[in-house]
Amino acid sequence: MTDPSFRDCPRCKVKRKATKRLSLARLPPILLIHLKRFEANGRFSDKIDTFVDFPLKSLDLTNFMPPPLPPGADKGQLNGGLPLSLEDPRTQLPPYKYDLYGVTNHYGNLSSGHCKYL
Repeated sequence: MTDPSFRDCPRCKVKRKATKRLSLARLPPILLIHLKRFEANGRFSDKIDTFVDFPLKSLDLTNFMPPPLPPGADKGQLNGGLPLSLEDPRTQLPPYKYDLYGVTNHYGNLSSGHCKYL
C-alpha cells in the first residue's frame, strides 16, 4: 500500500514529495483494515469522500505476500537444521483470501458525527 504525500526529509528537514510504503510479513486469521478518511489542509481537515470498492468475498492478498518456501524448507533445511516455528511468516501457504464481515461508516466531520455499522 502506498500513500503519496509531502513529508519532512530526515536529512535536510524540508518537505518533499514522498511515498509511505507498508508491507506485510504475516497475515492474521482475521484482518482489520482501517482507512484514513480525513486529510489535513492547514489548520483545517477535510473528509475524504472517495468511494471505496471492496469485494464481499475473497479479497485476495496473495500478490502482496512473499512466495512460499520450497518443499521441505519448513523441516529445517533453510534454518540450520531446526524446524521453522508456525509463527514464522514463511510457513503460511497461499492463497491469502478474506471475506468481508462488517463495515463501520462514519458520517460527519472530524470533530462530530456518528457511525453506522453494516
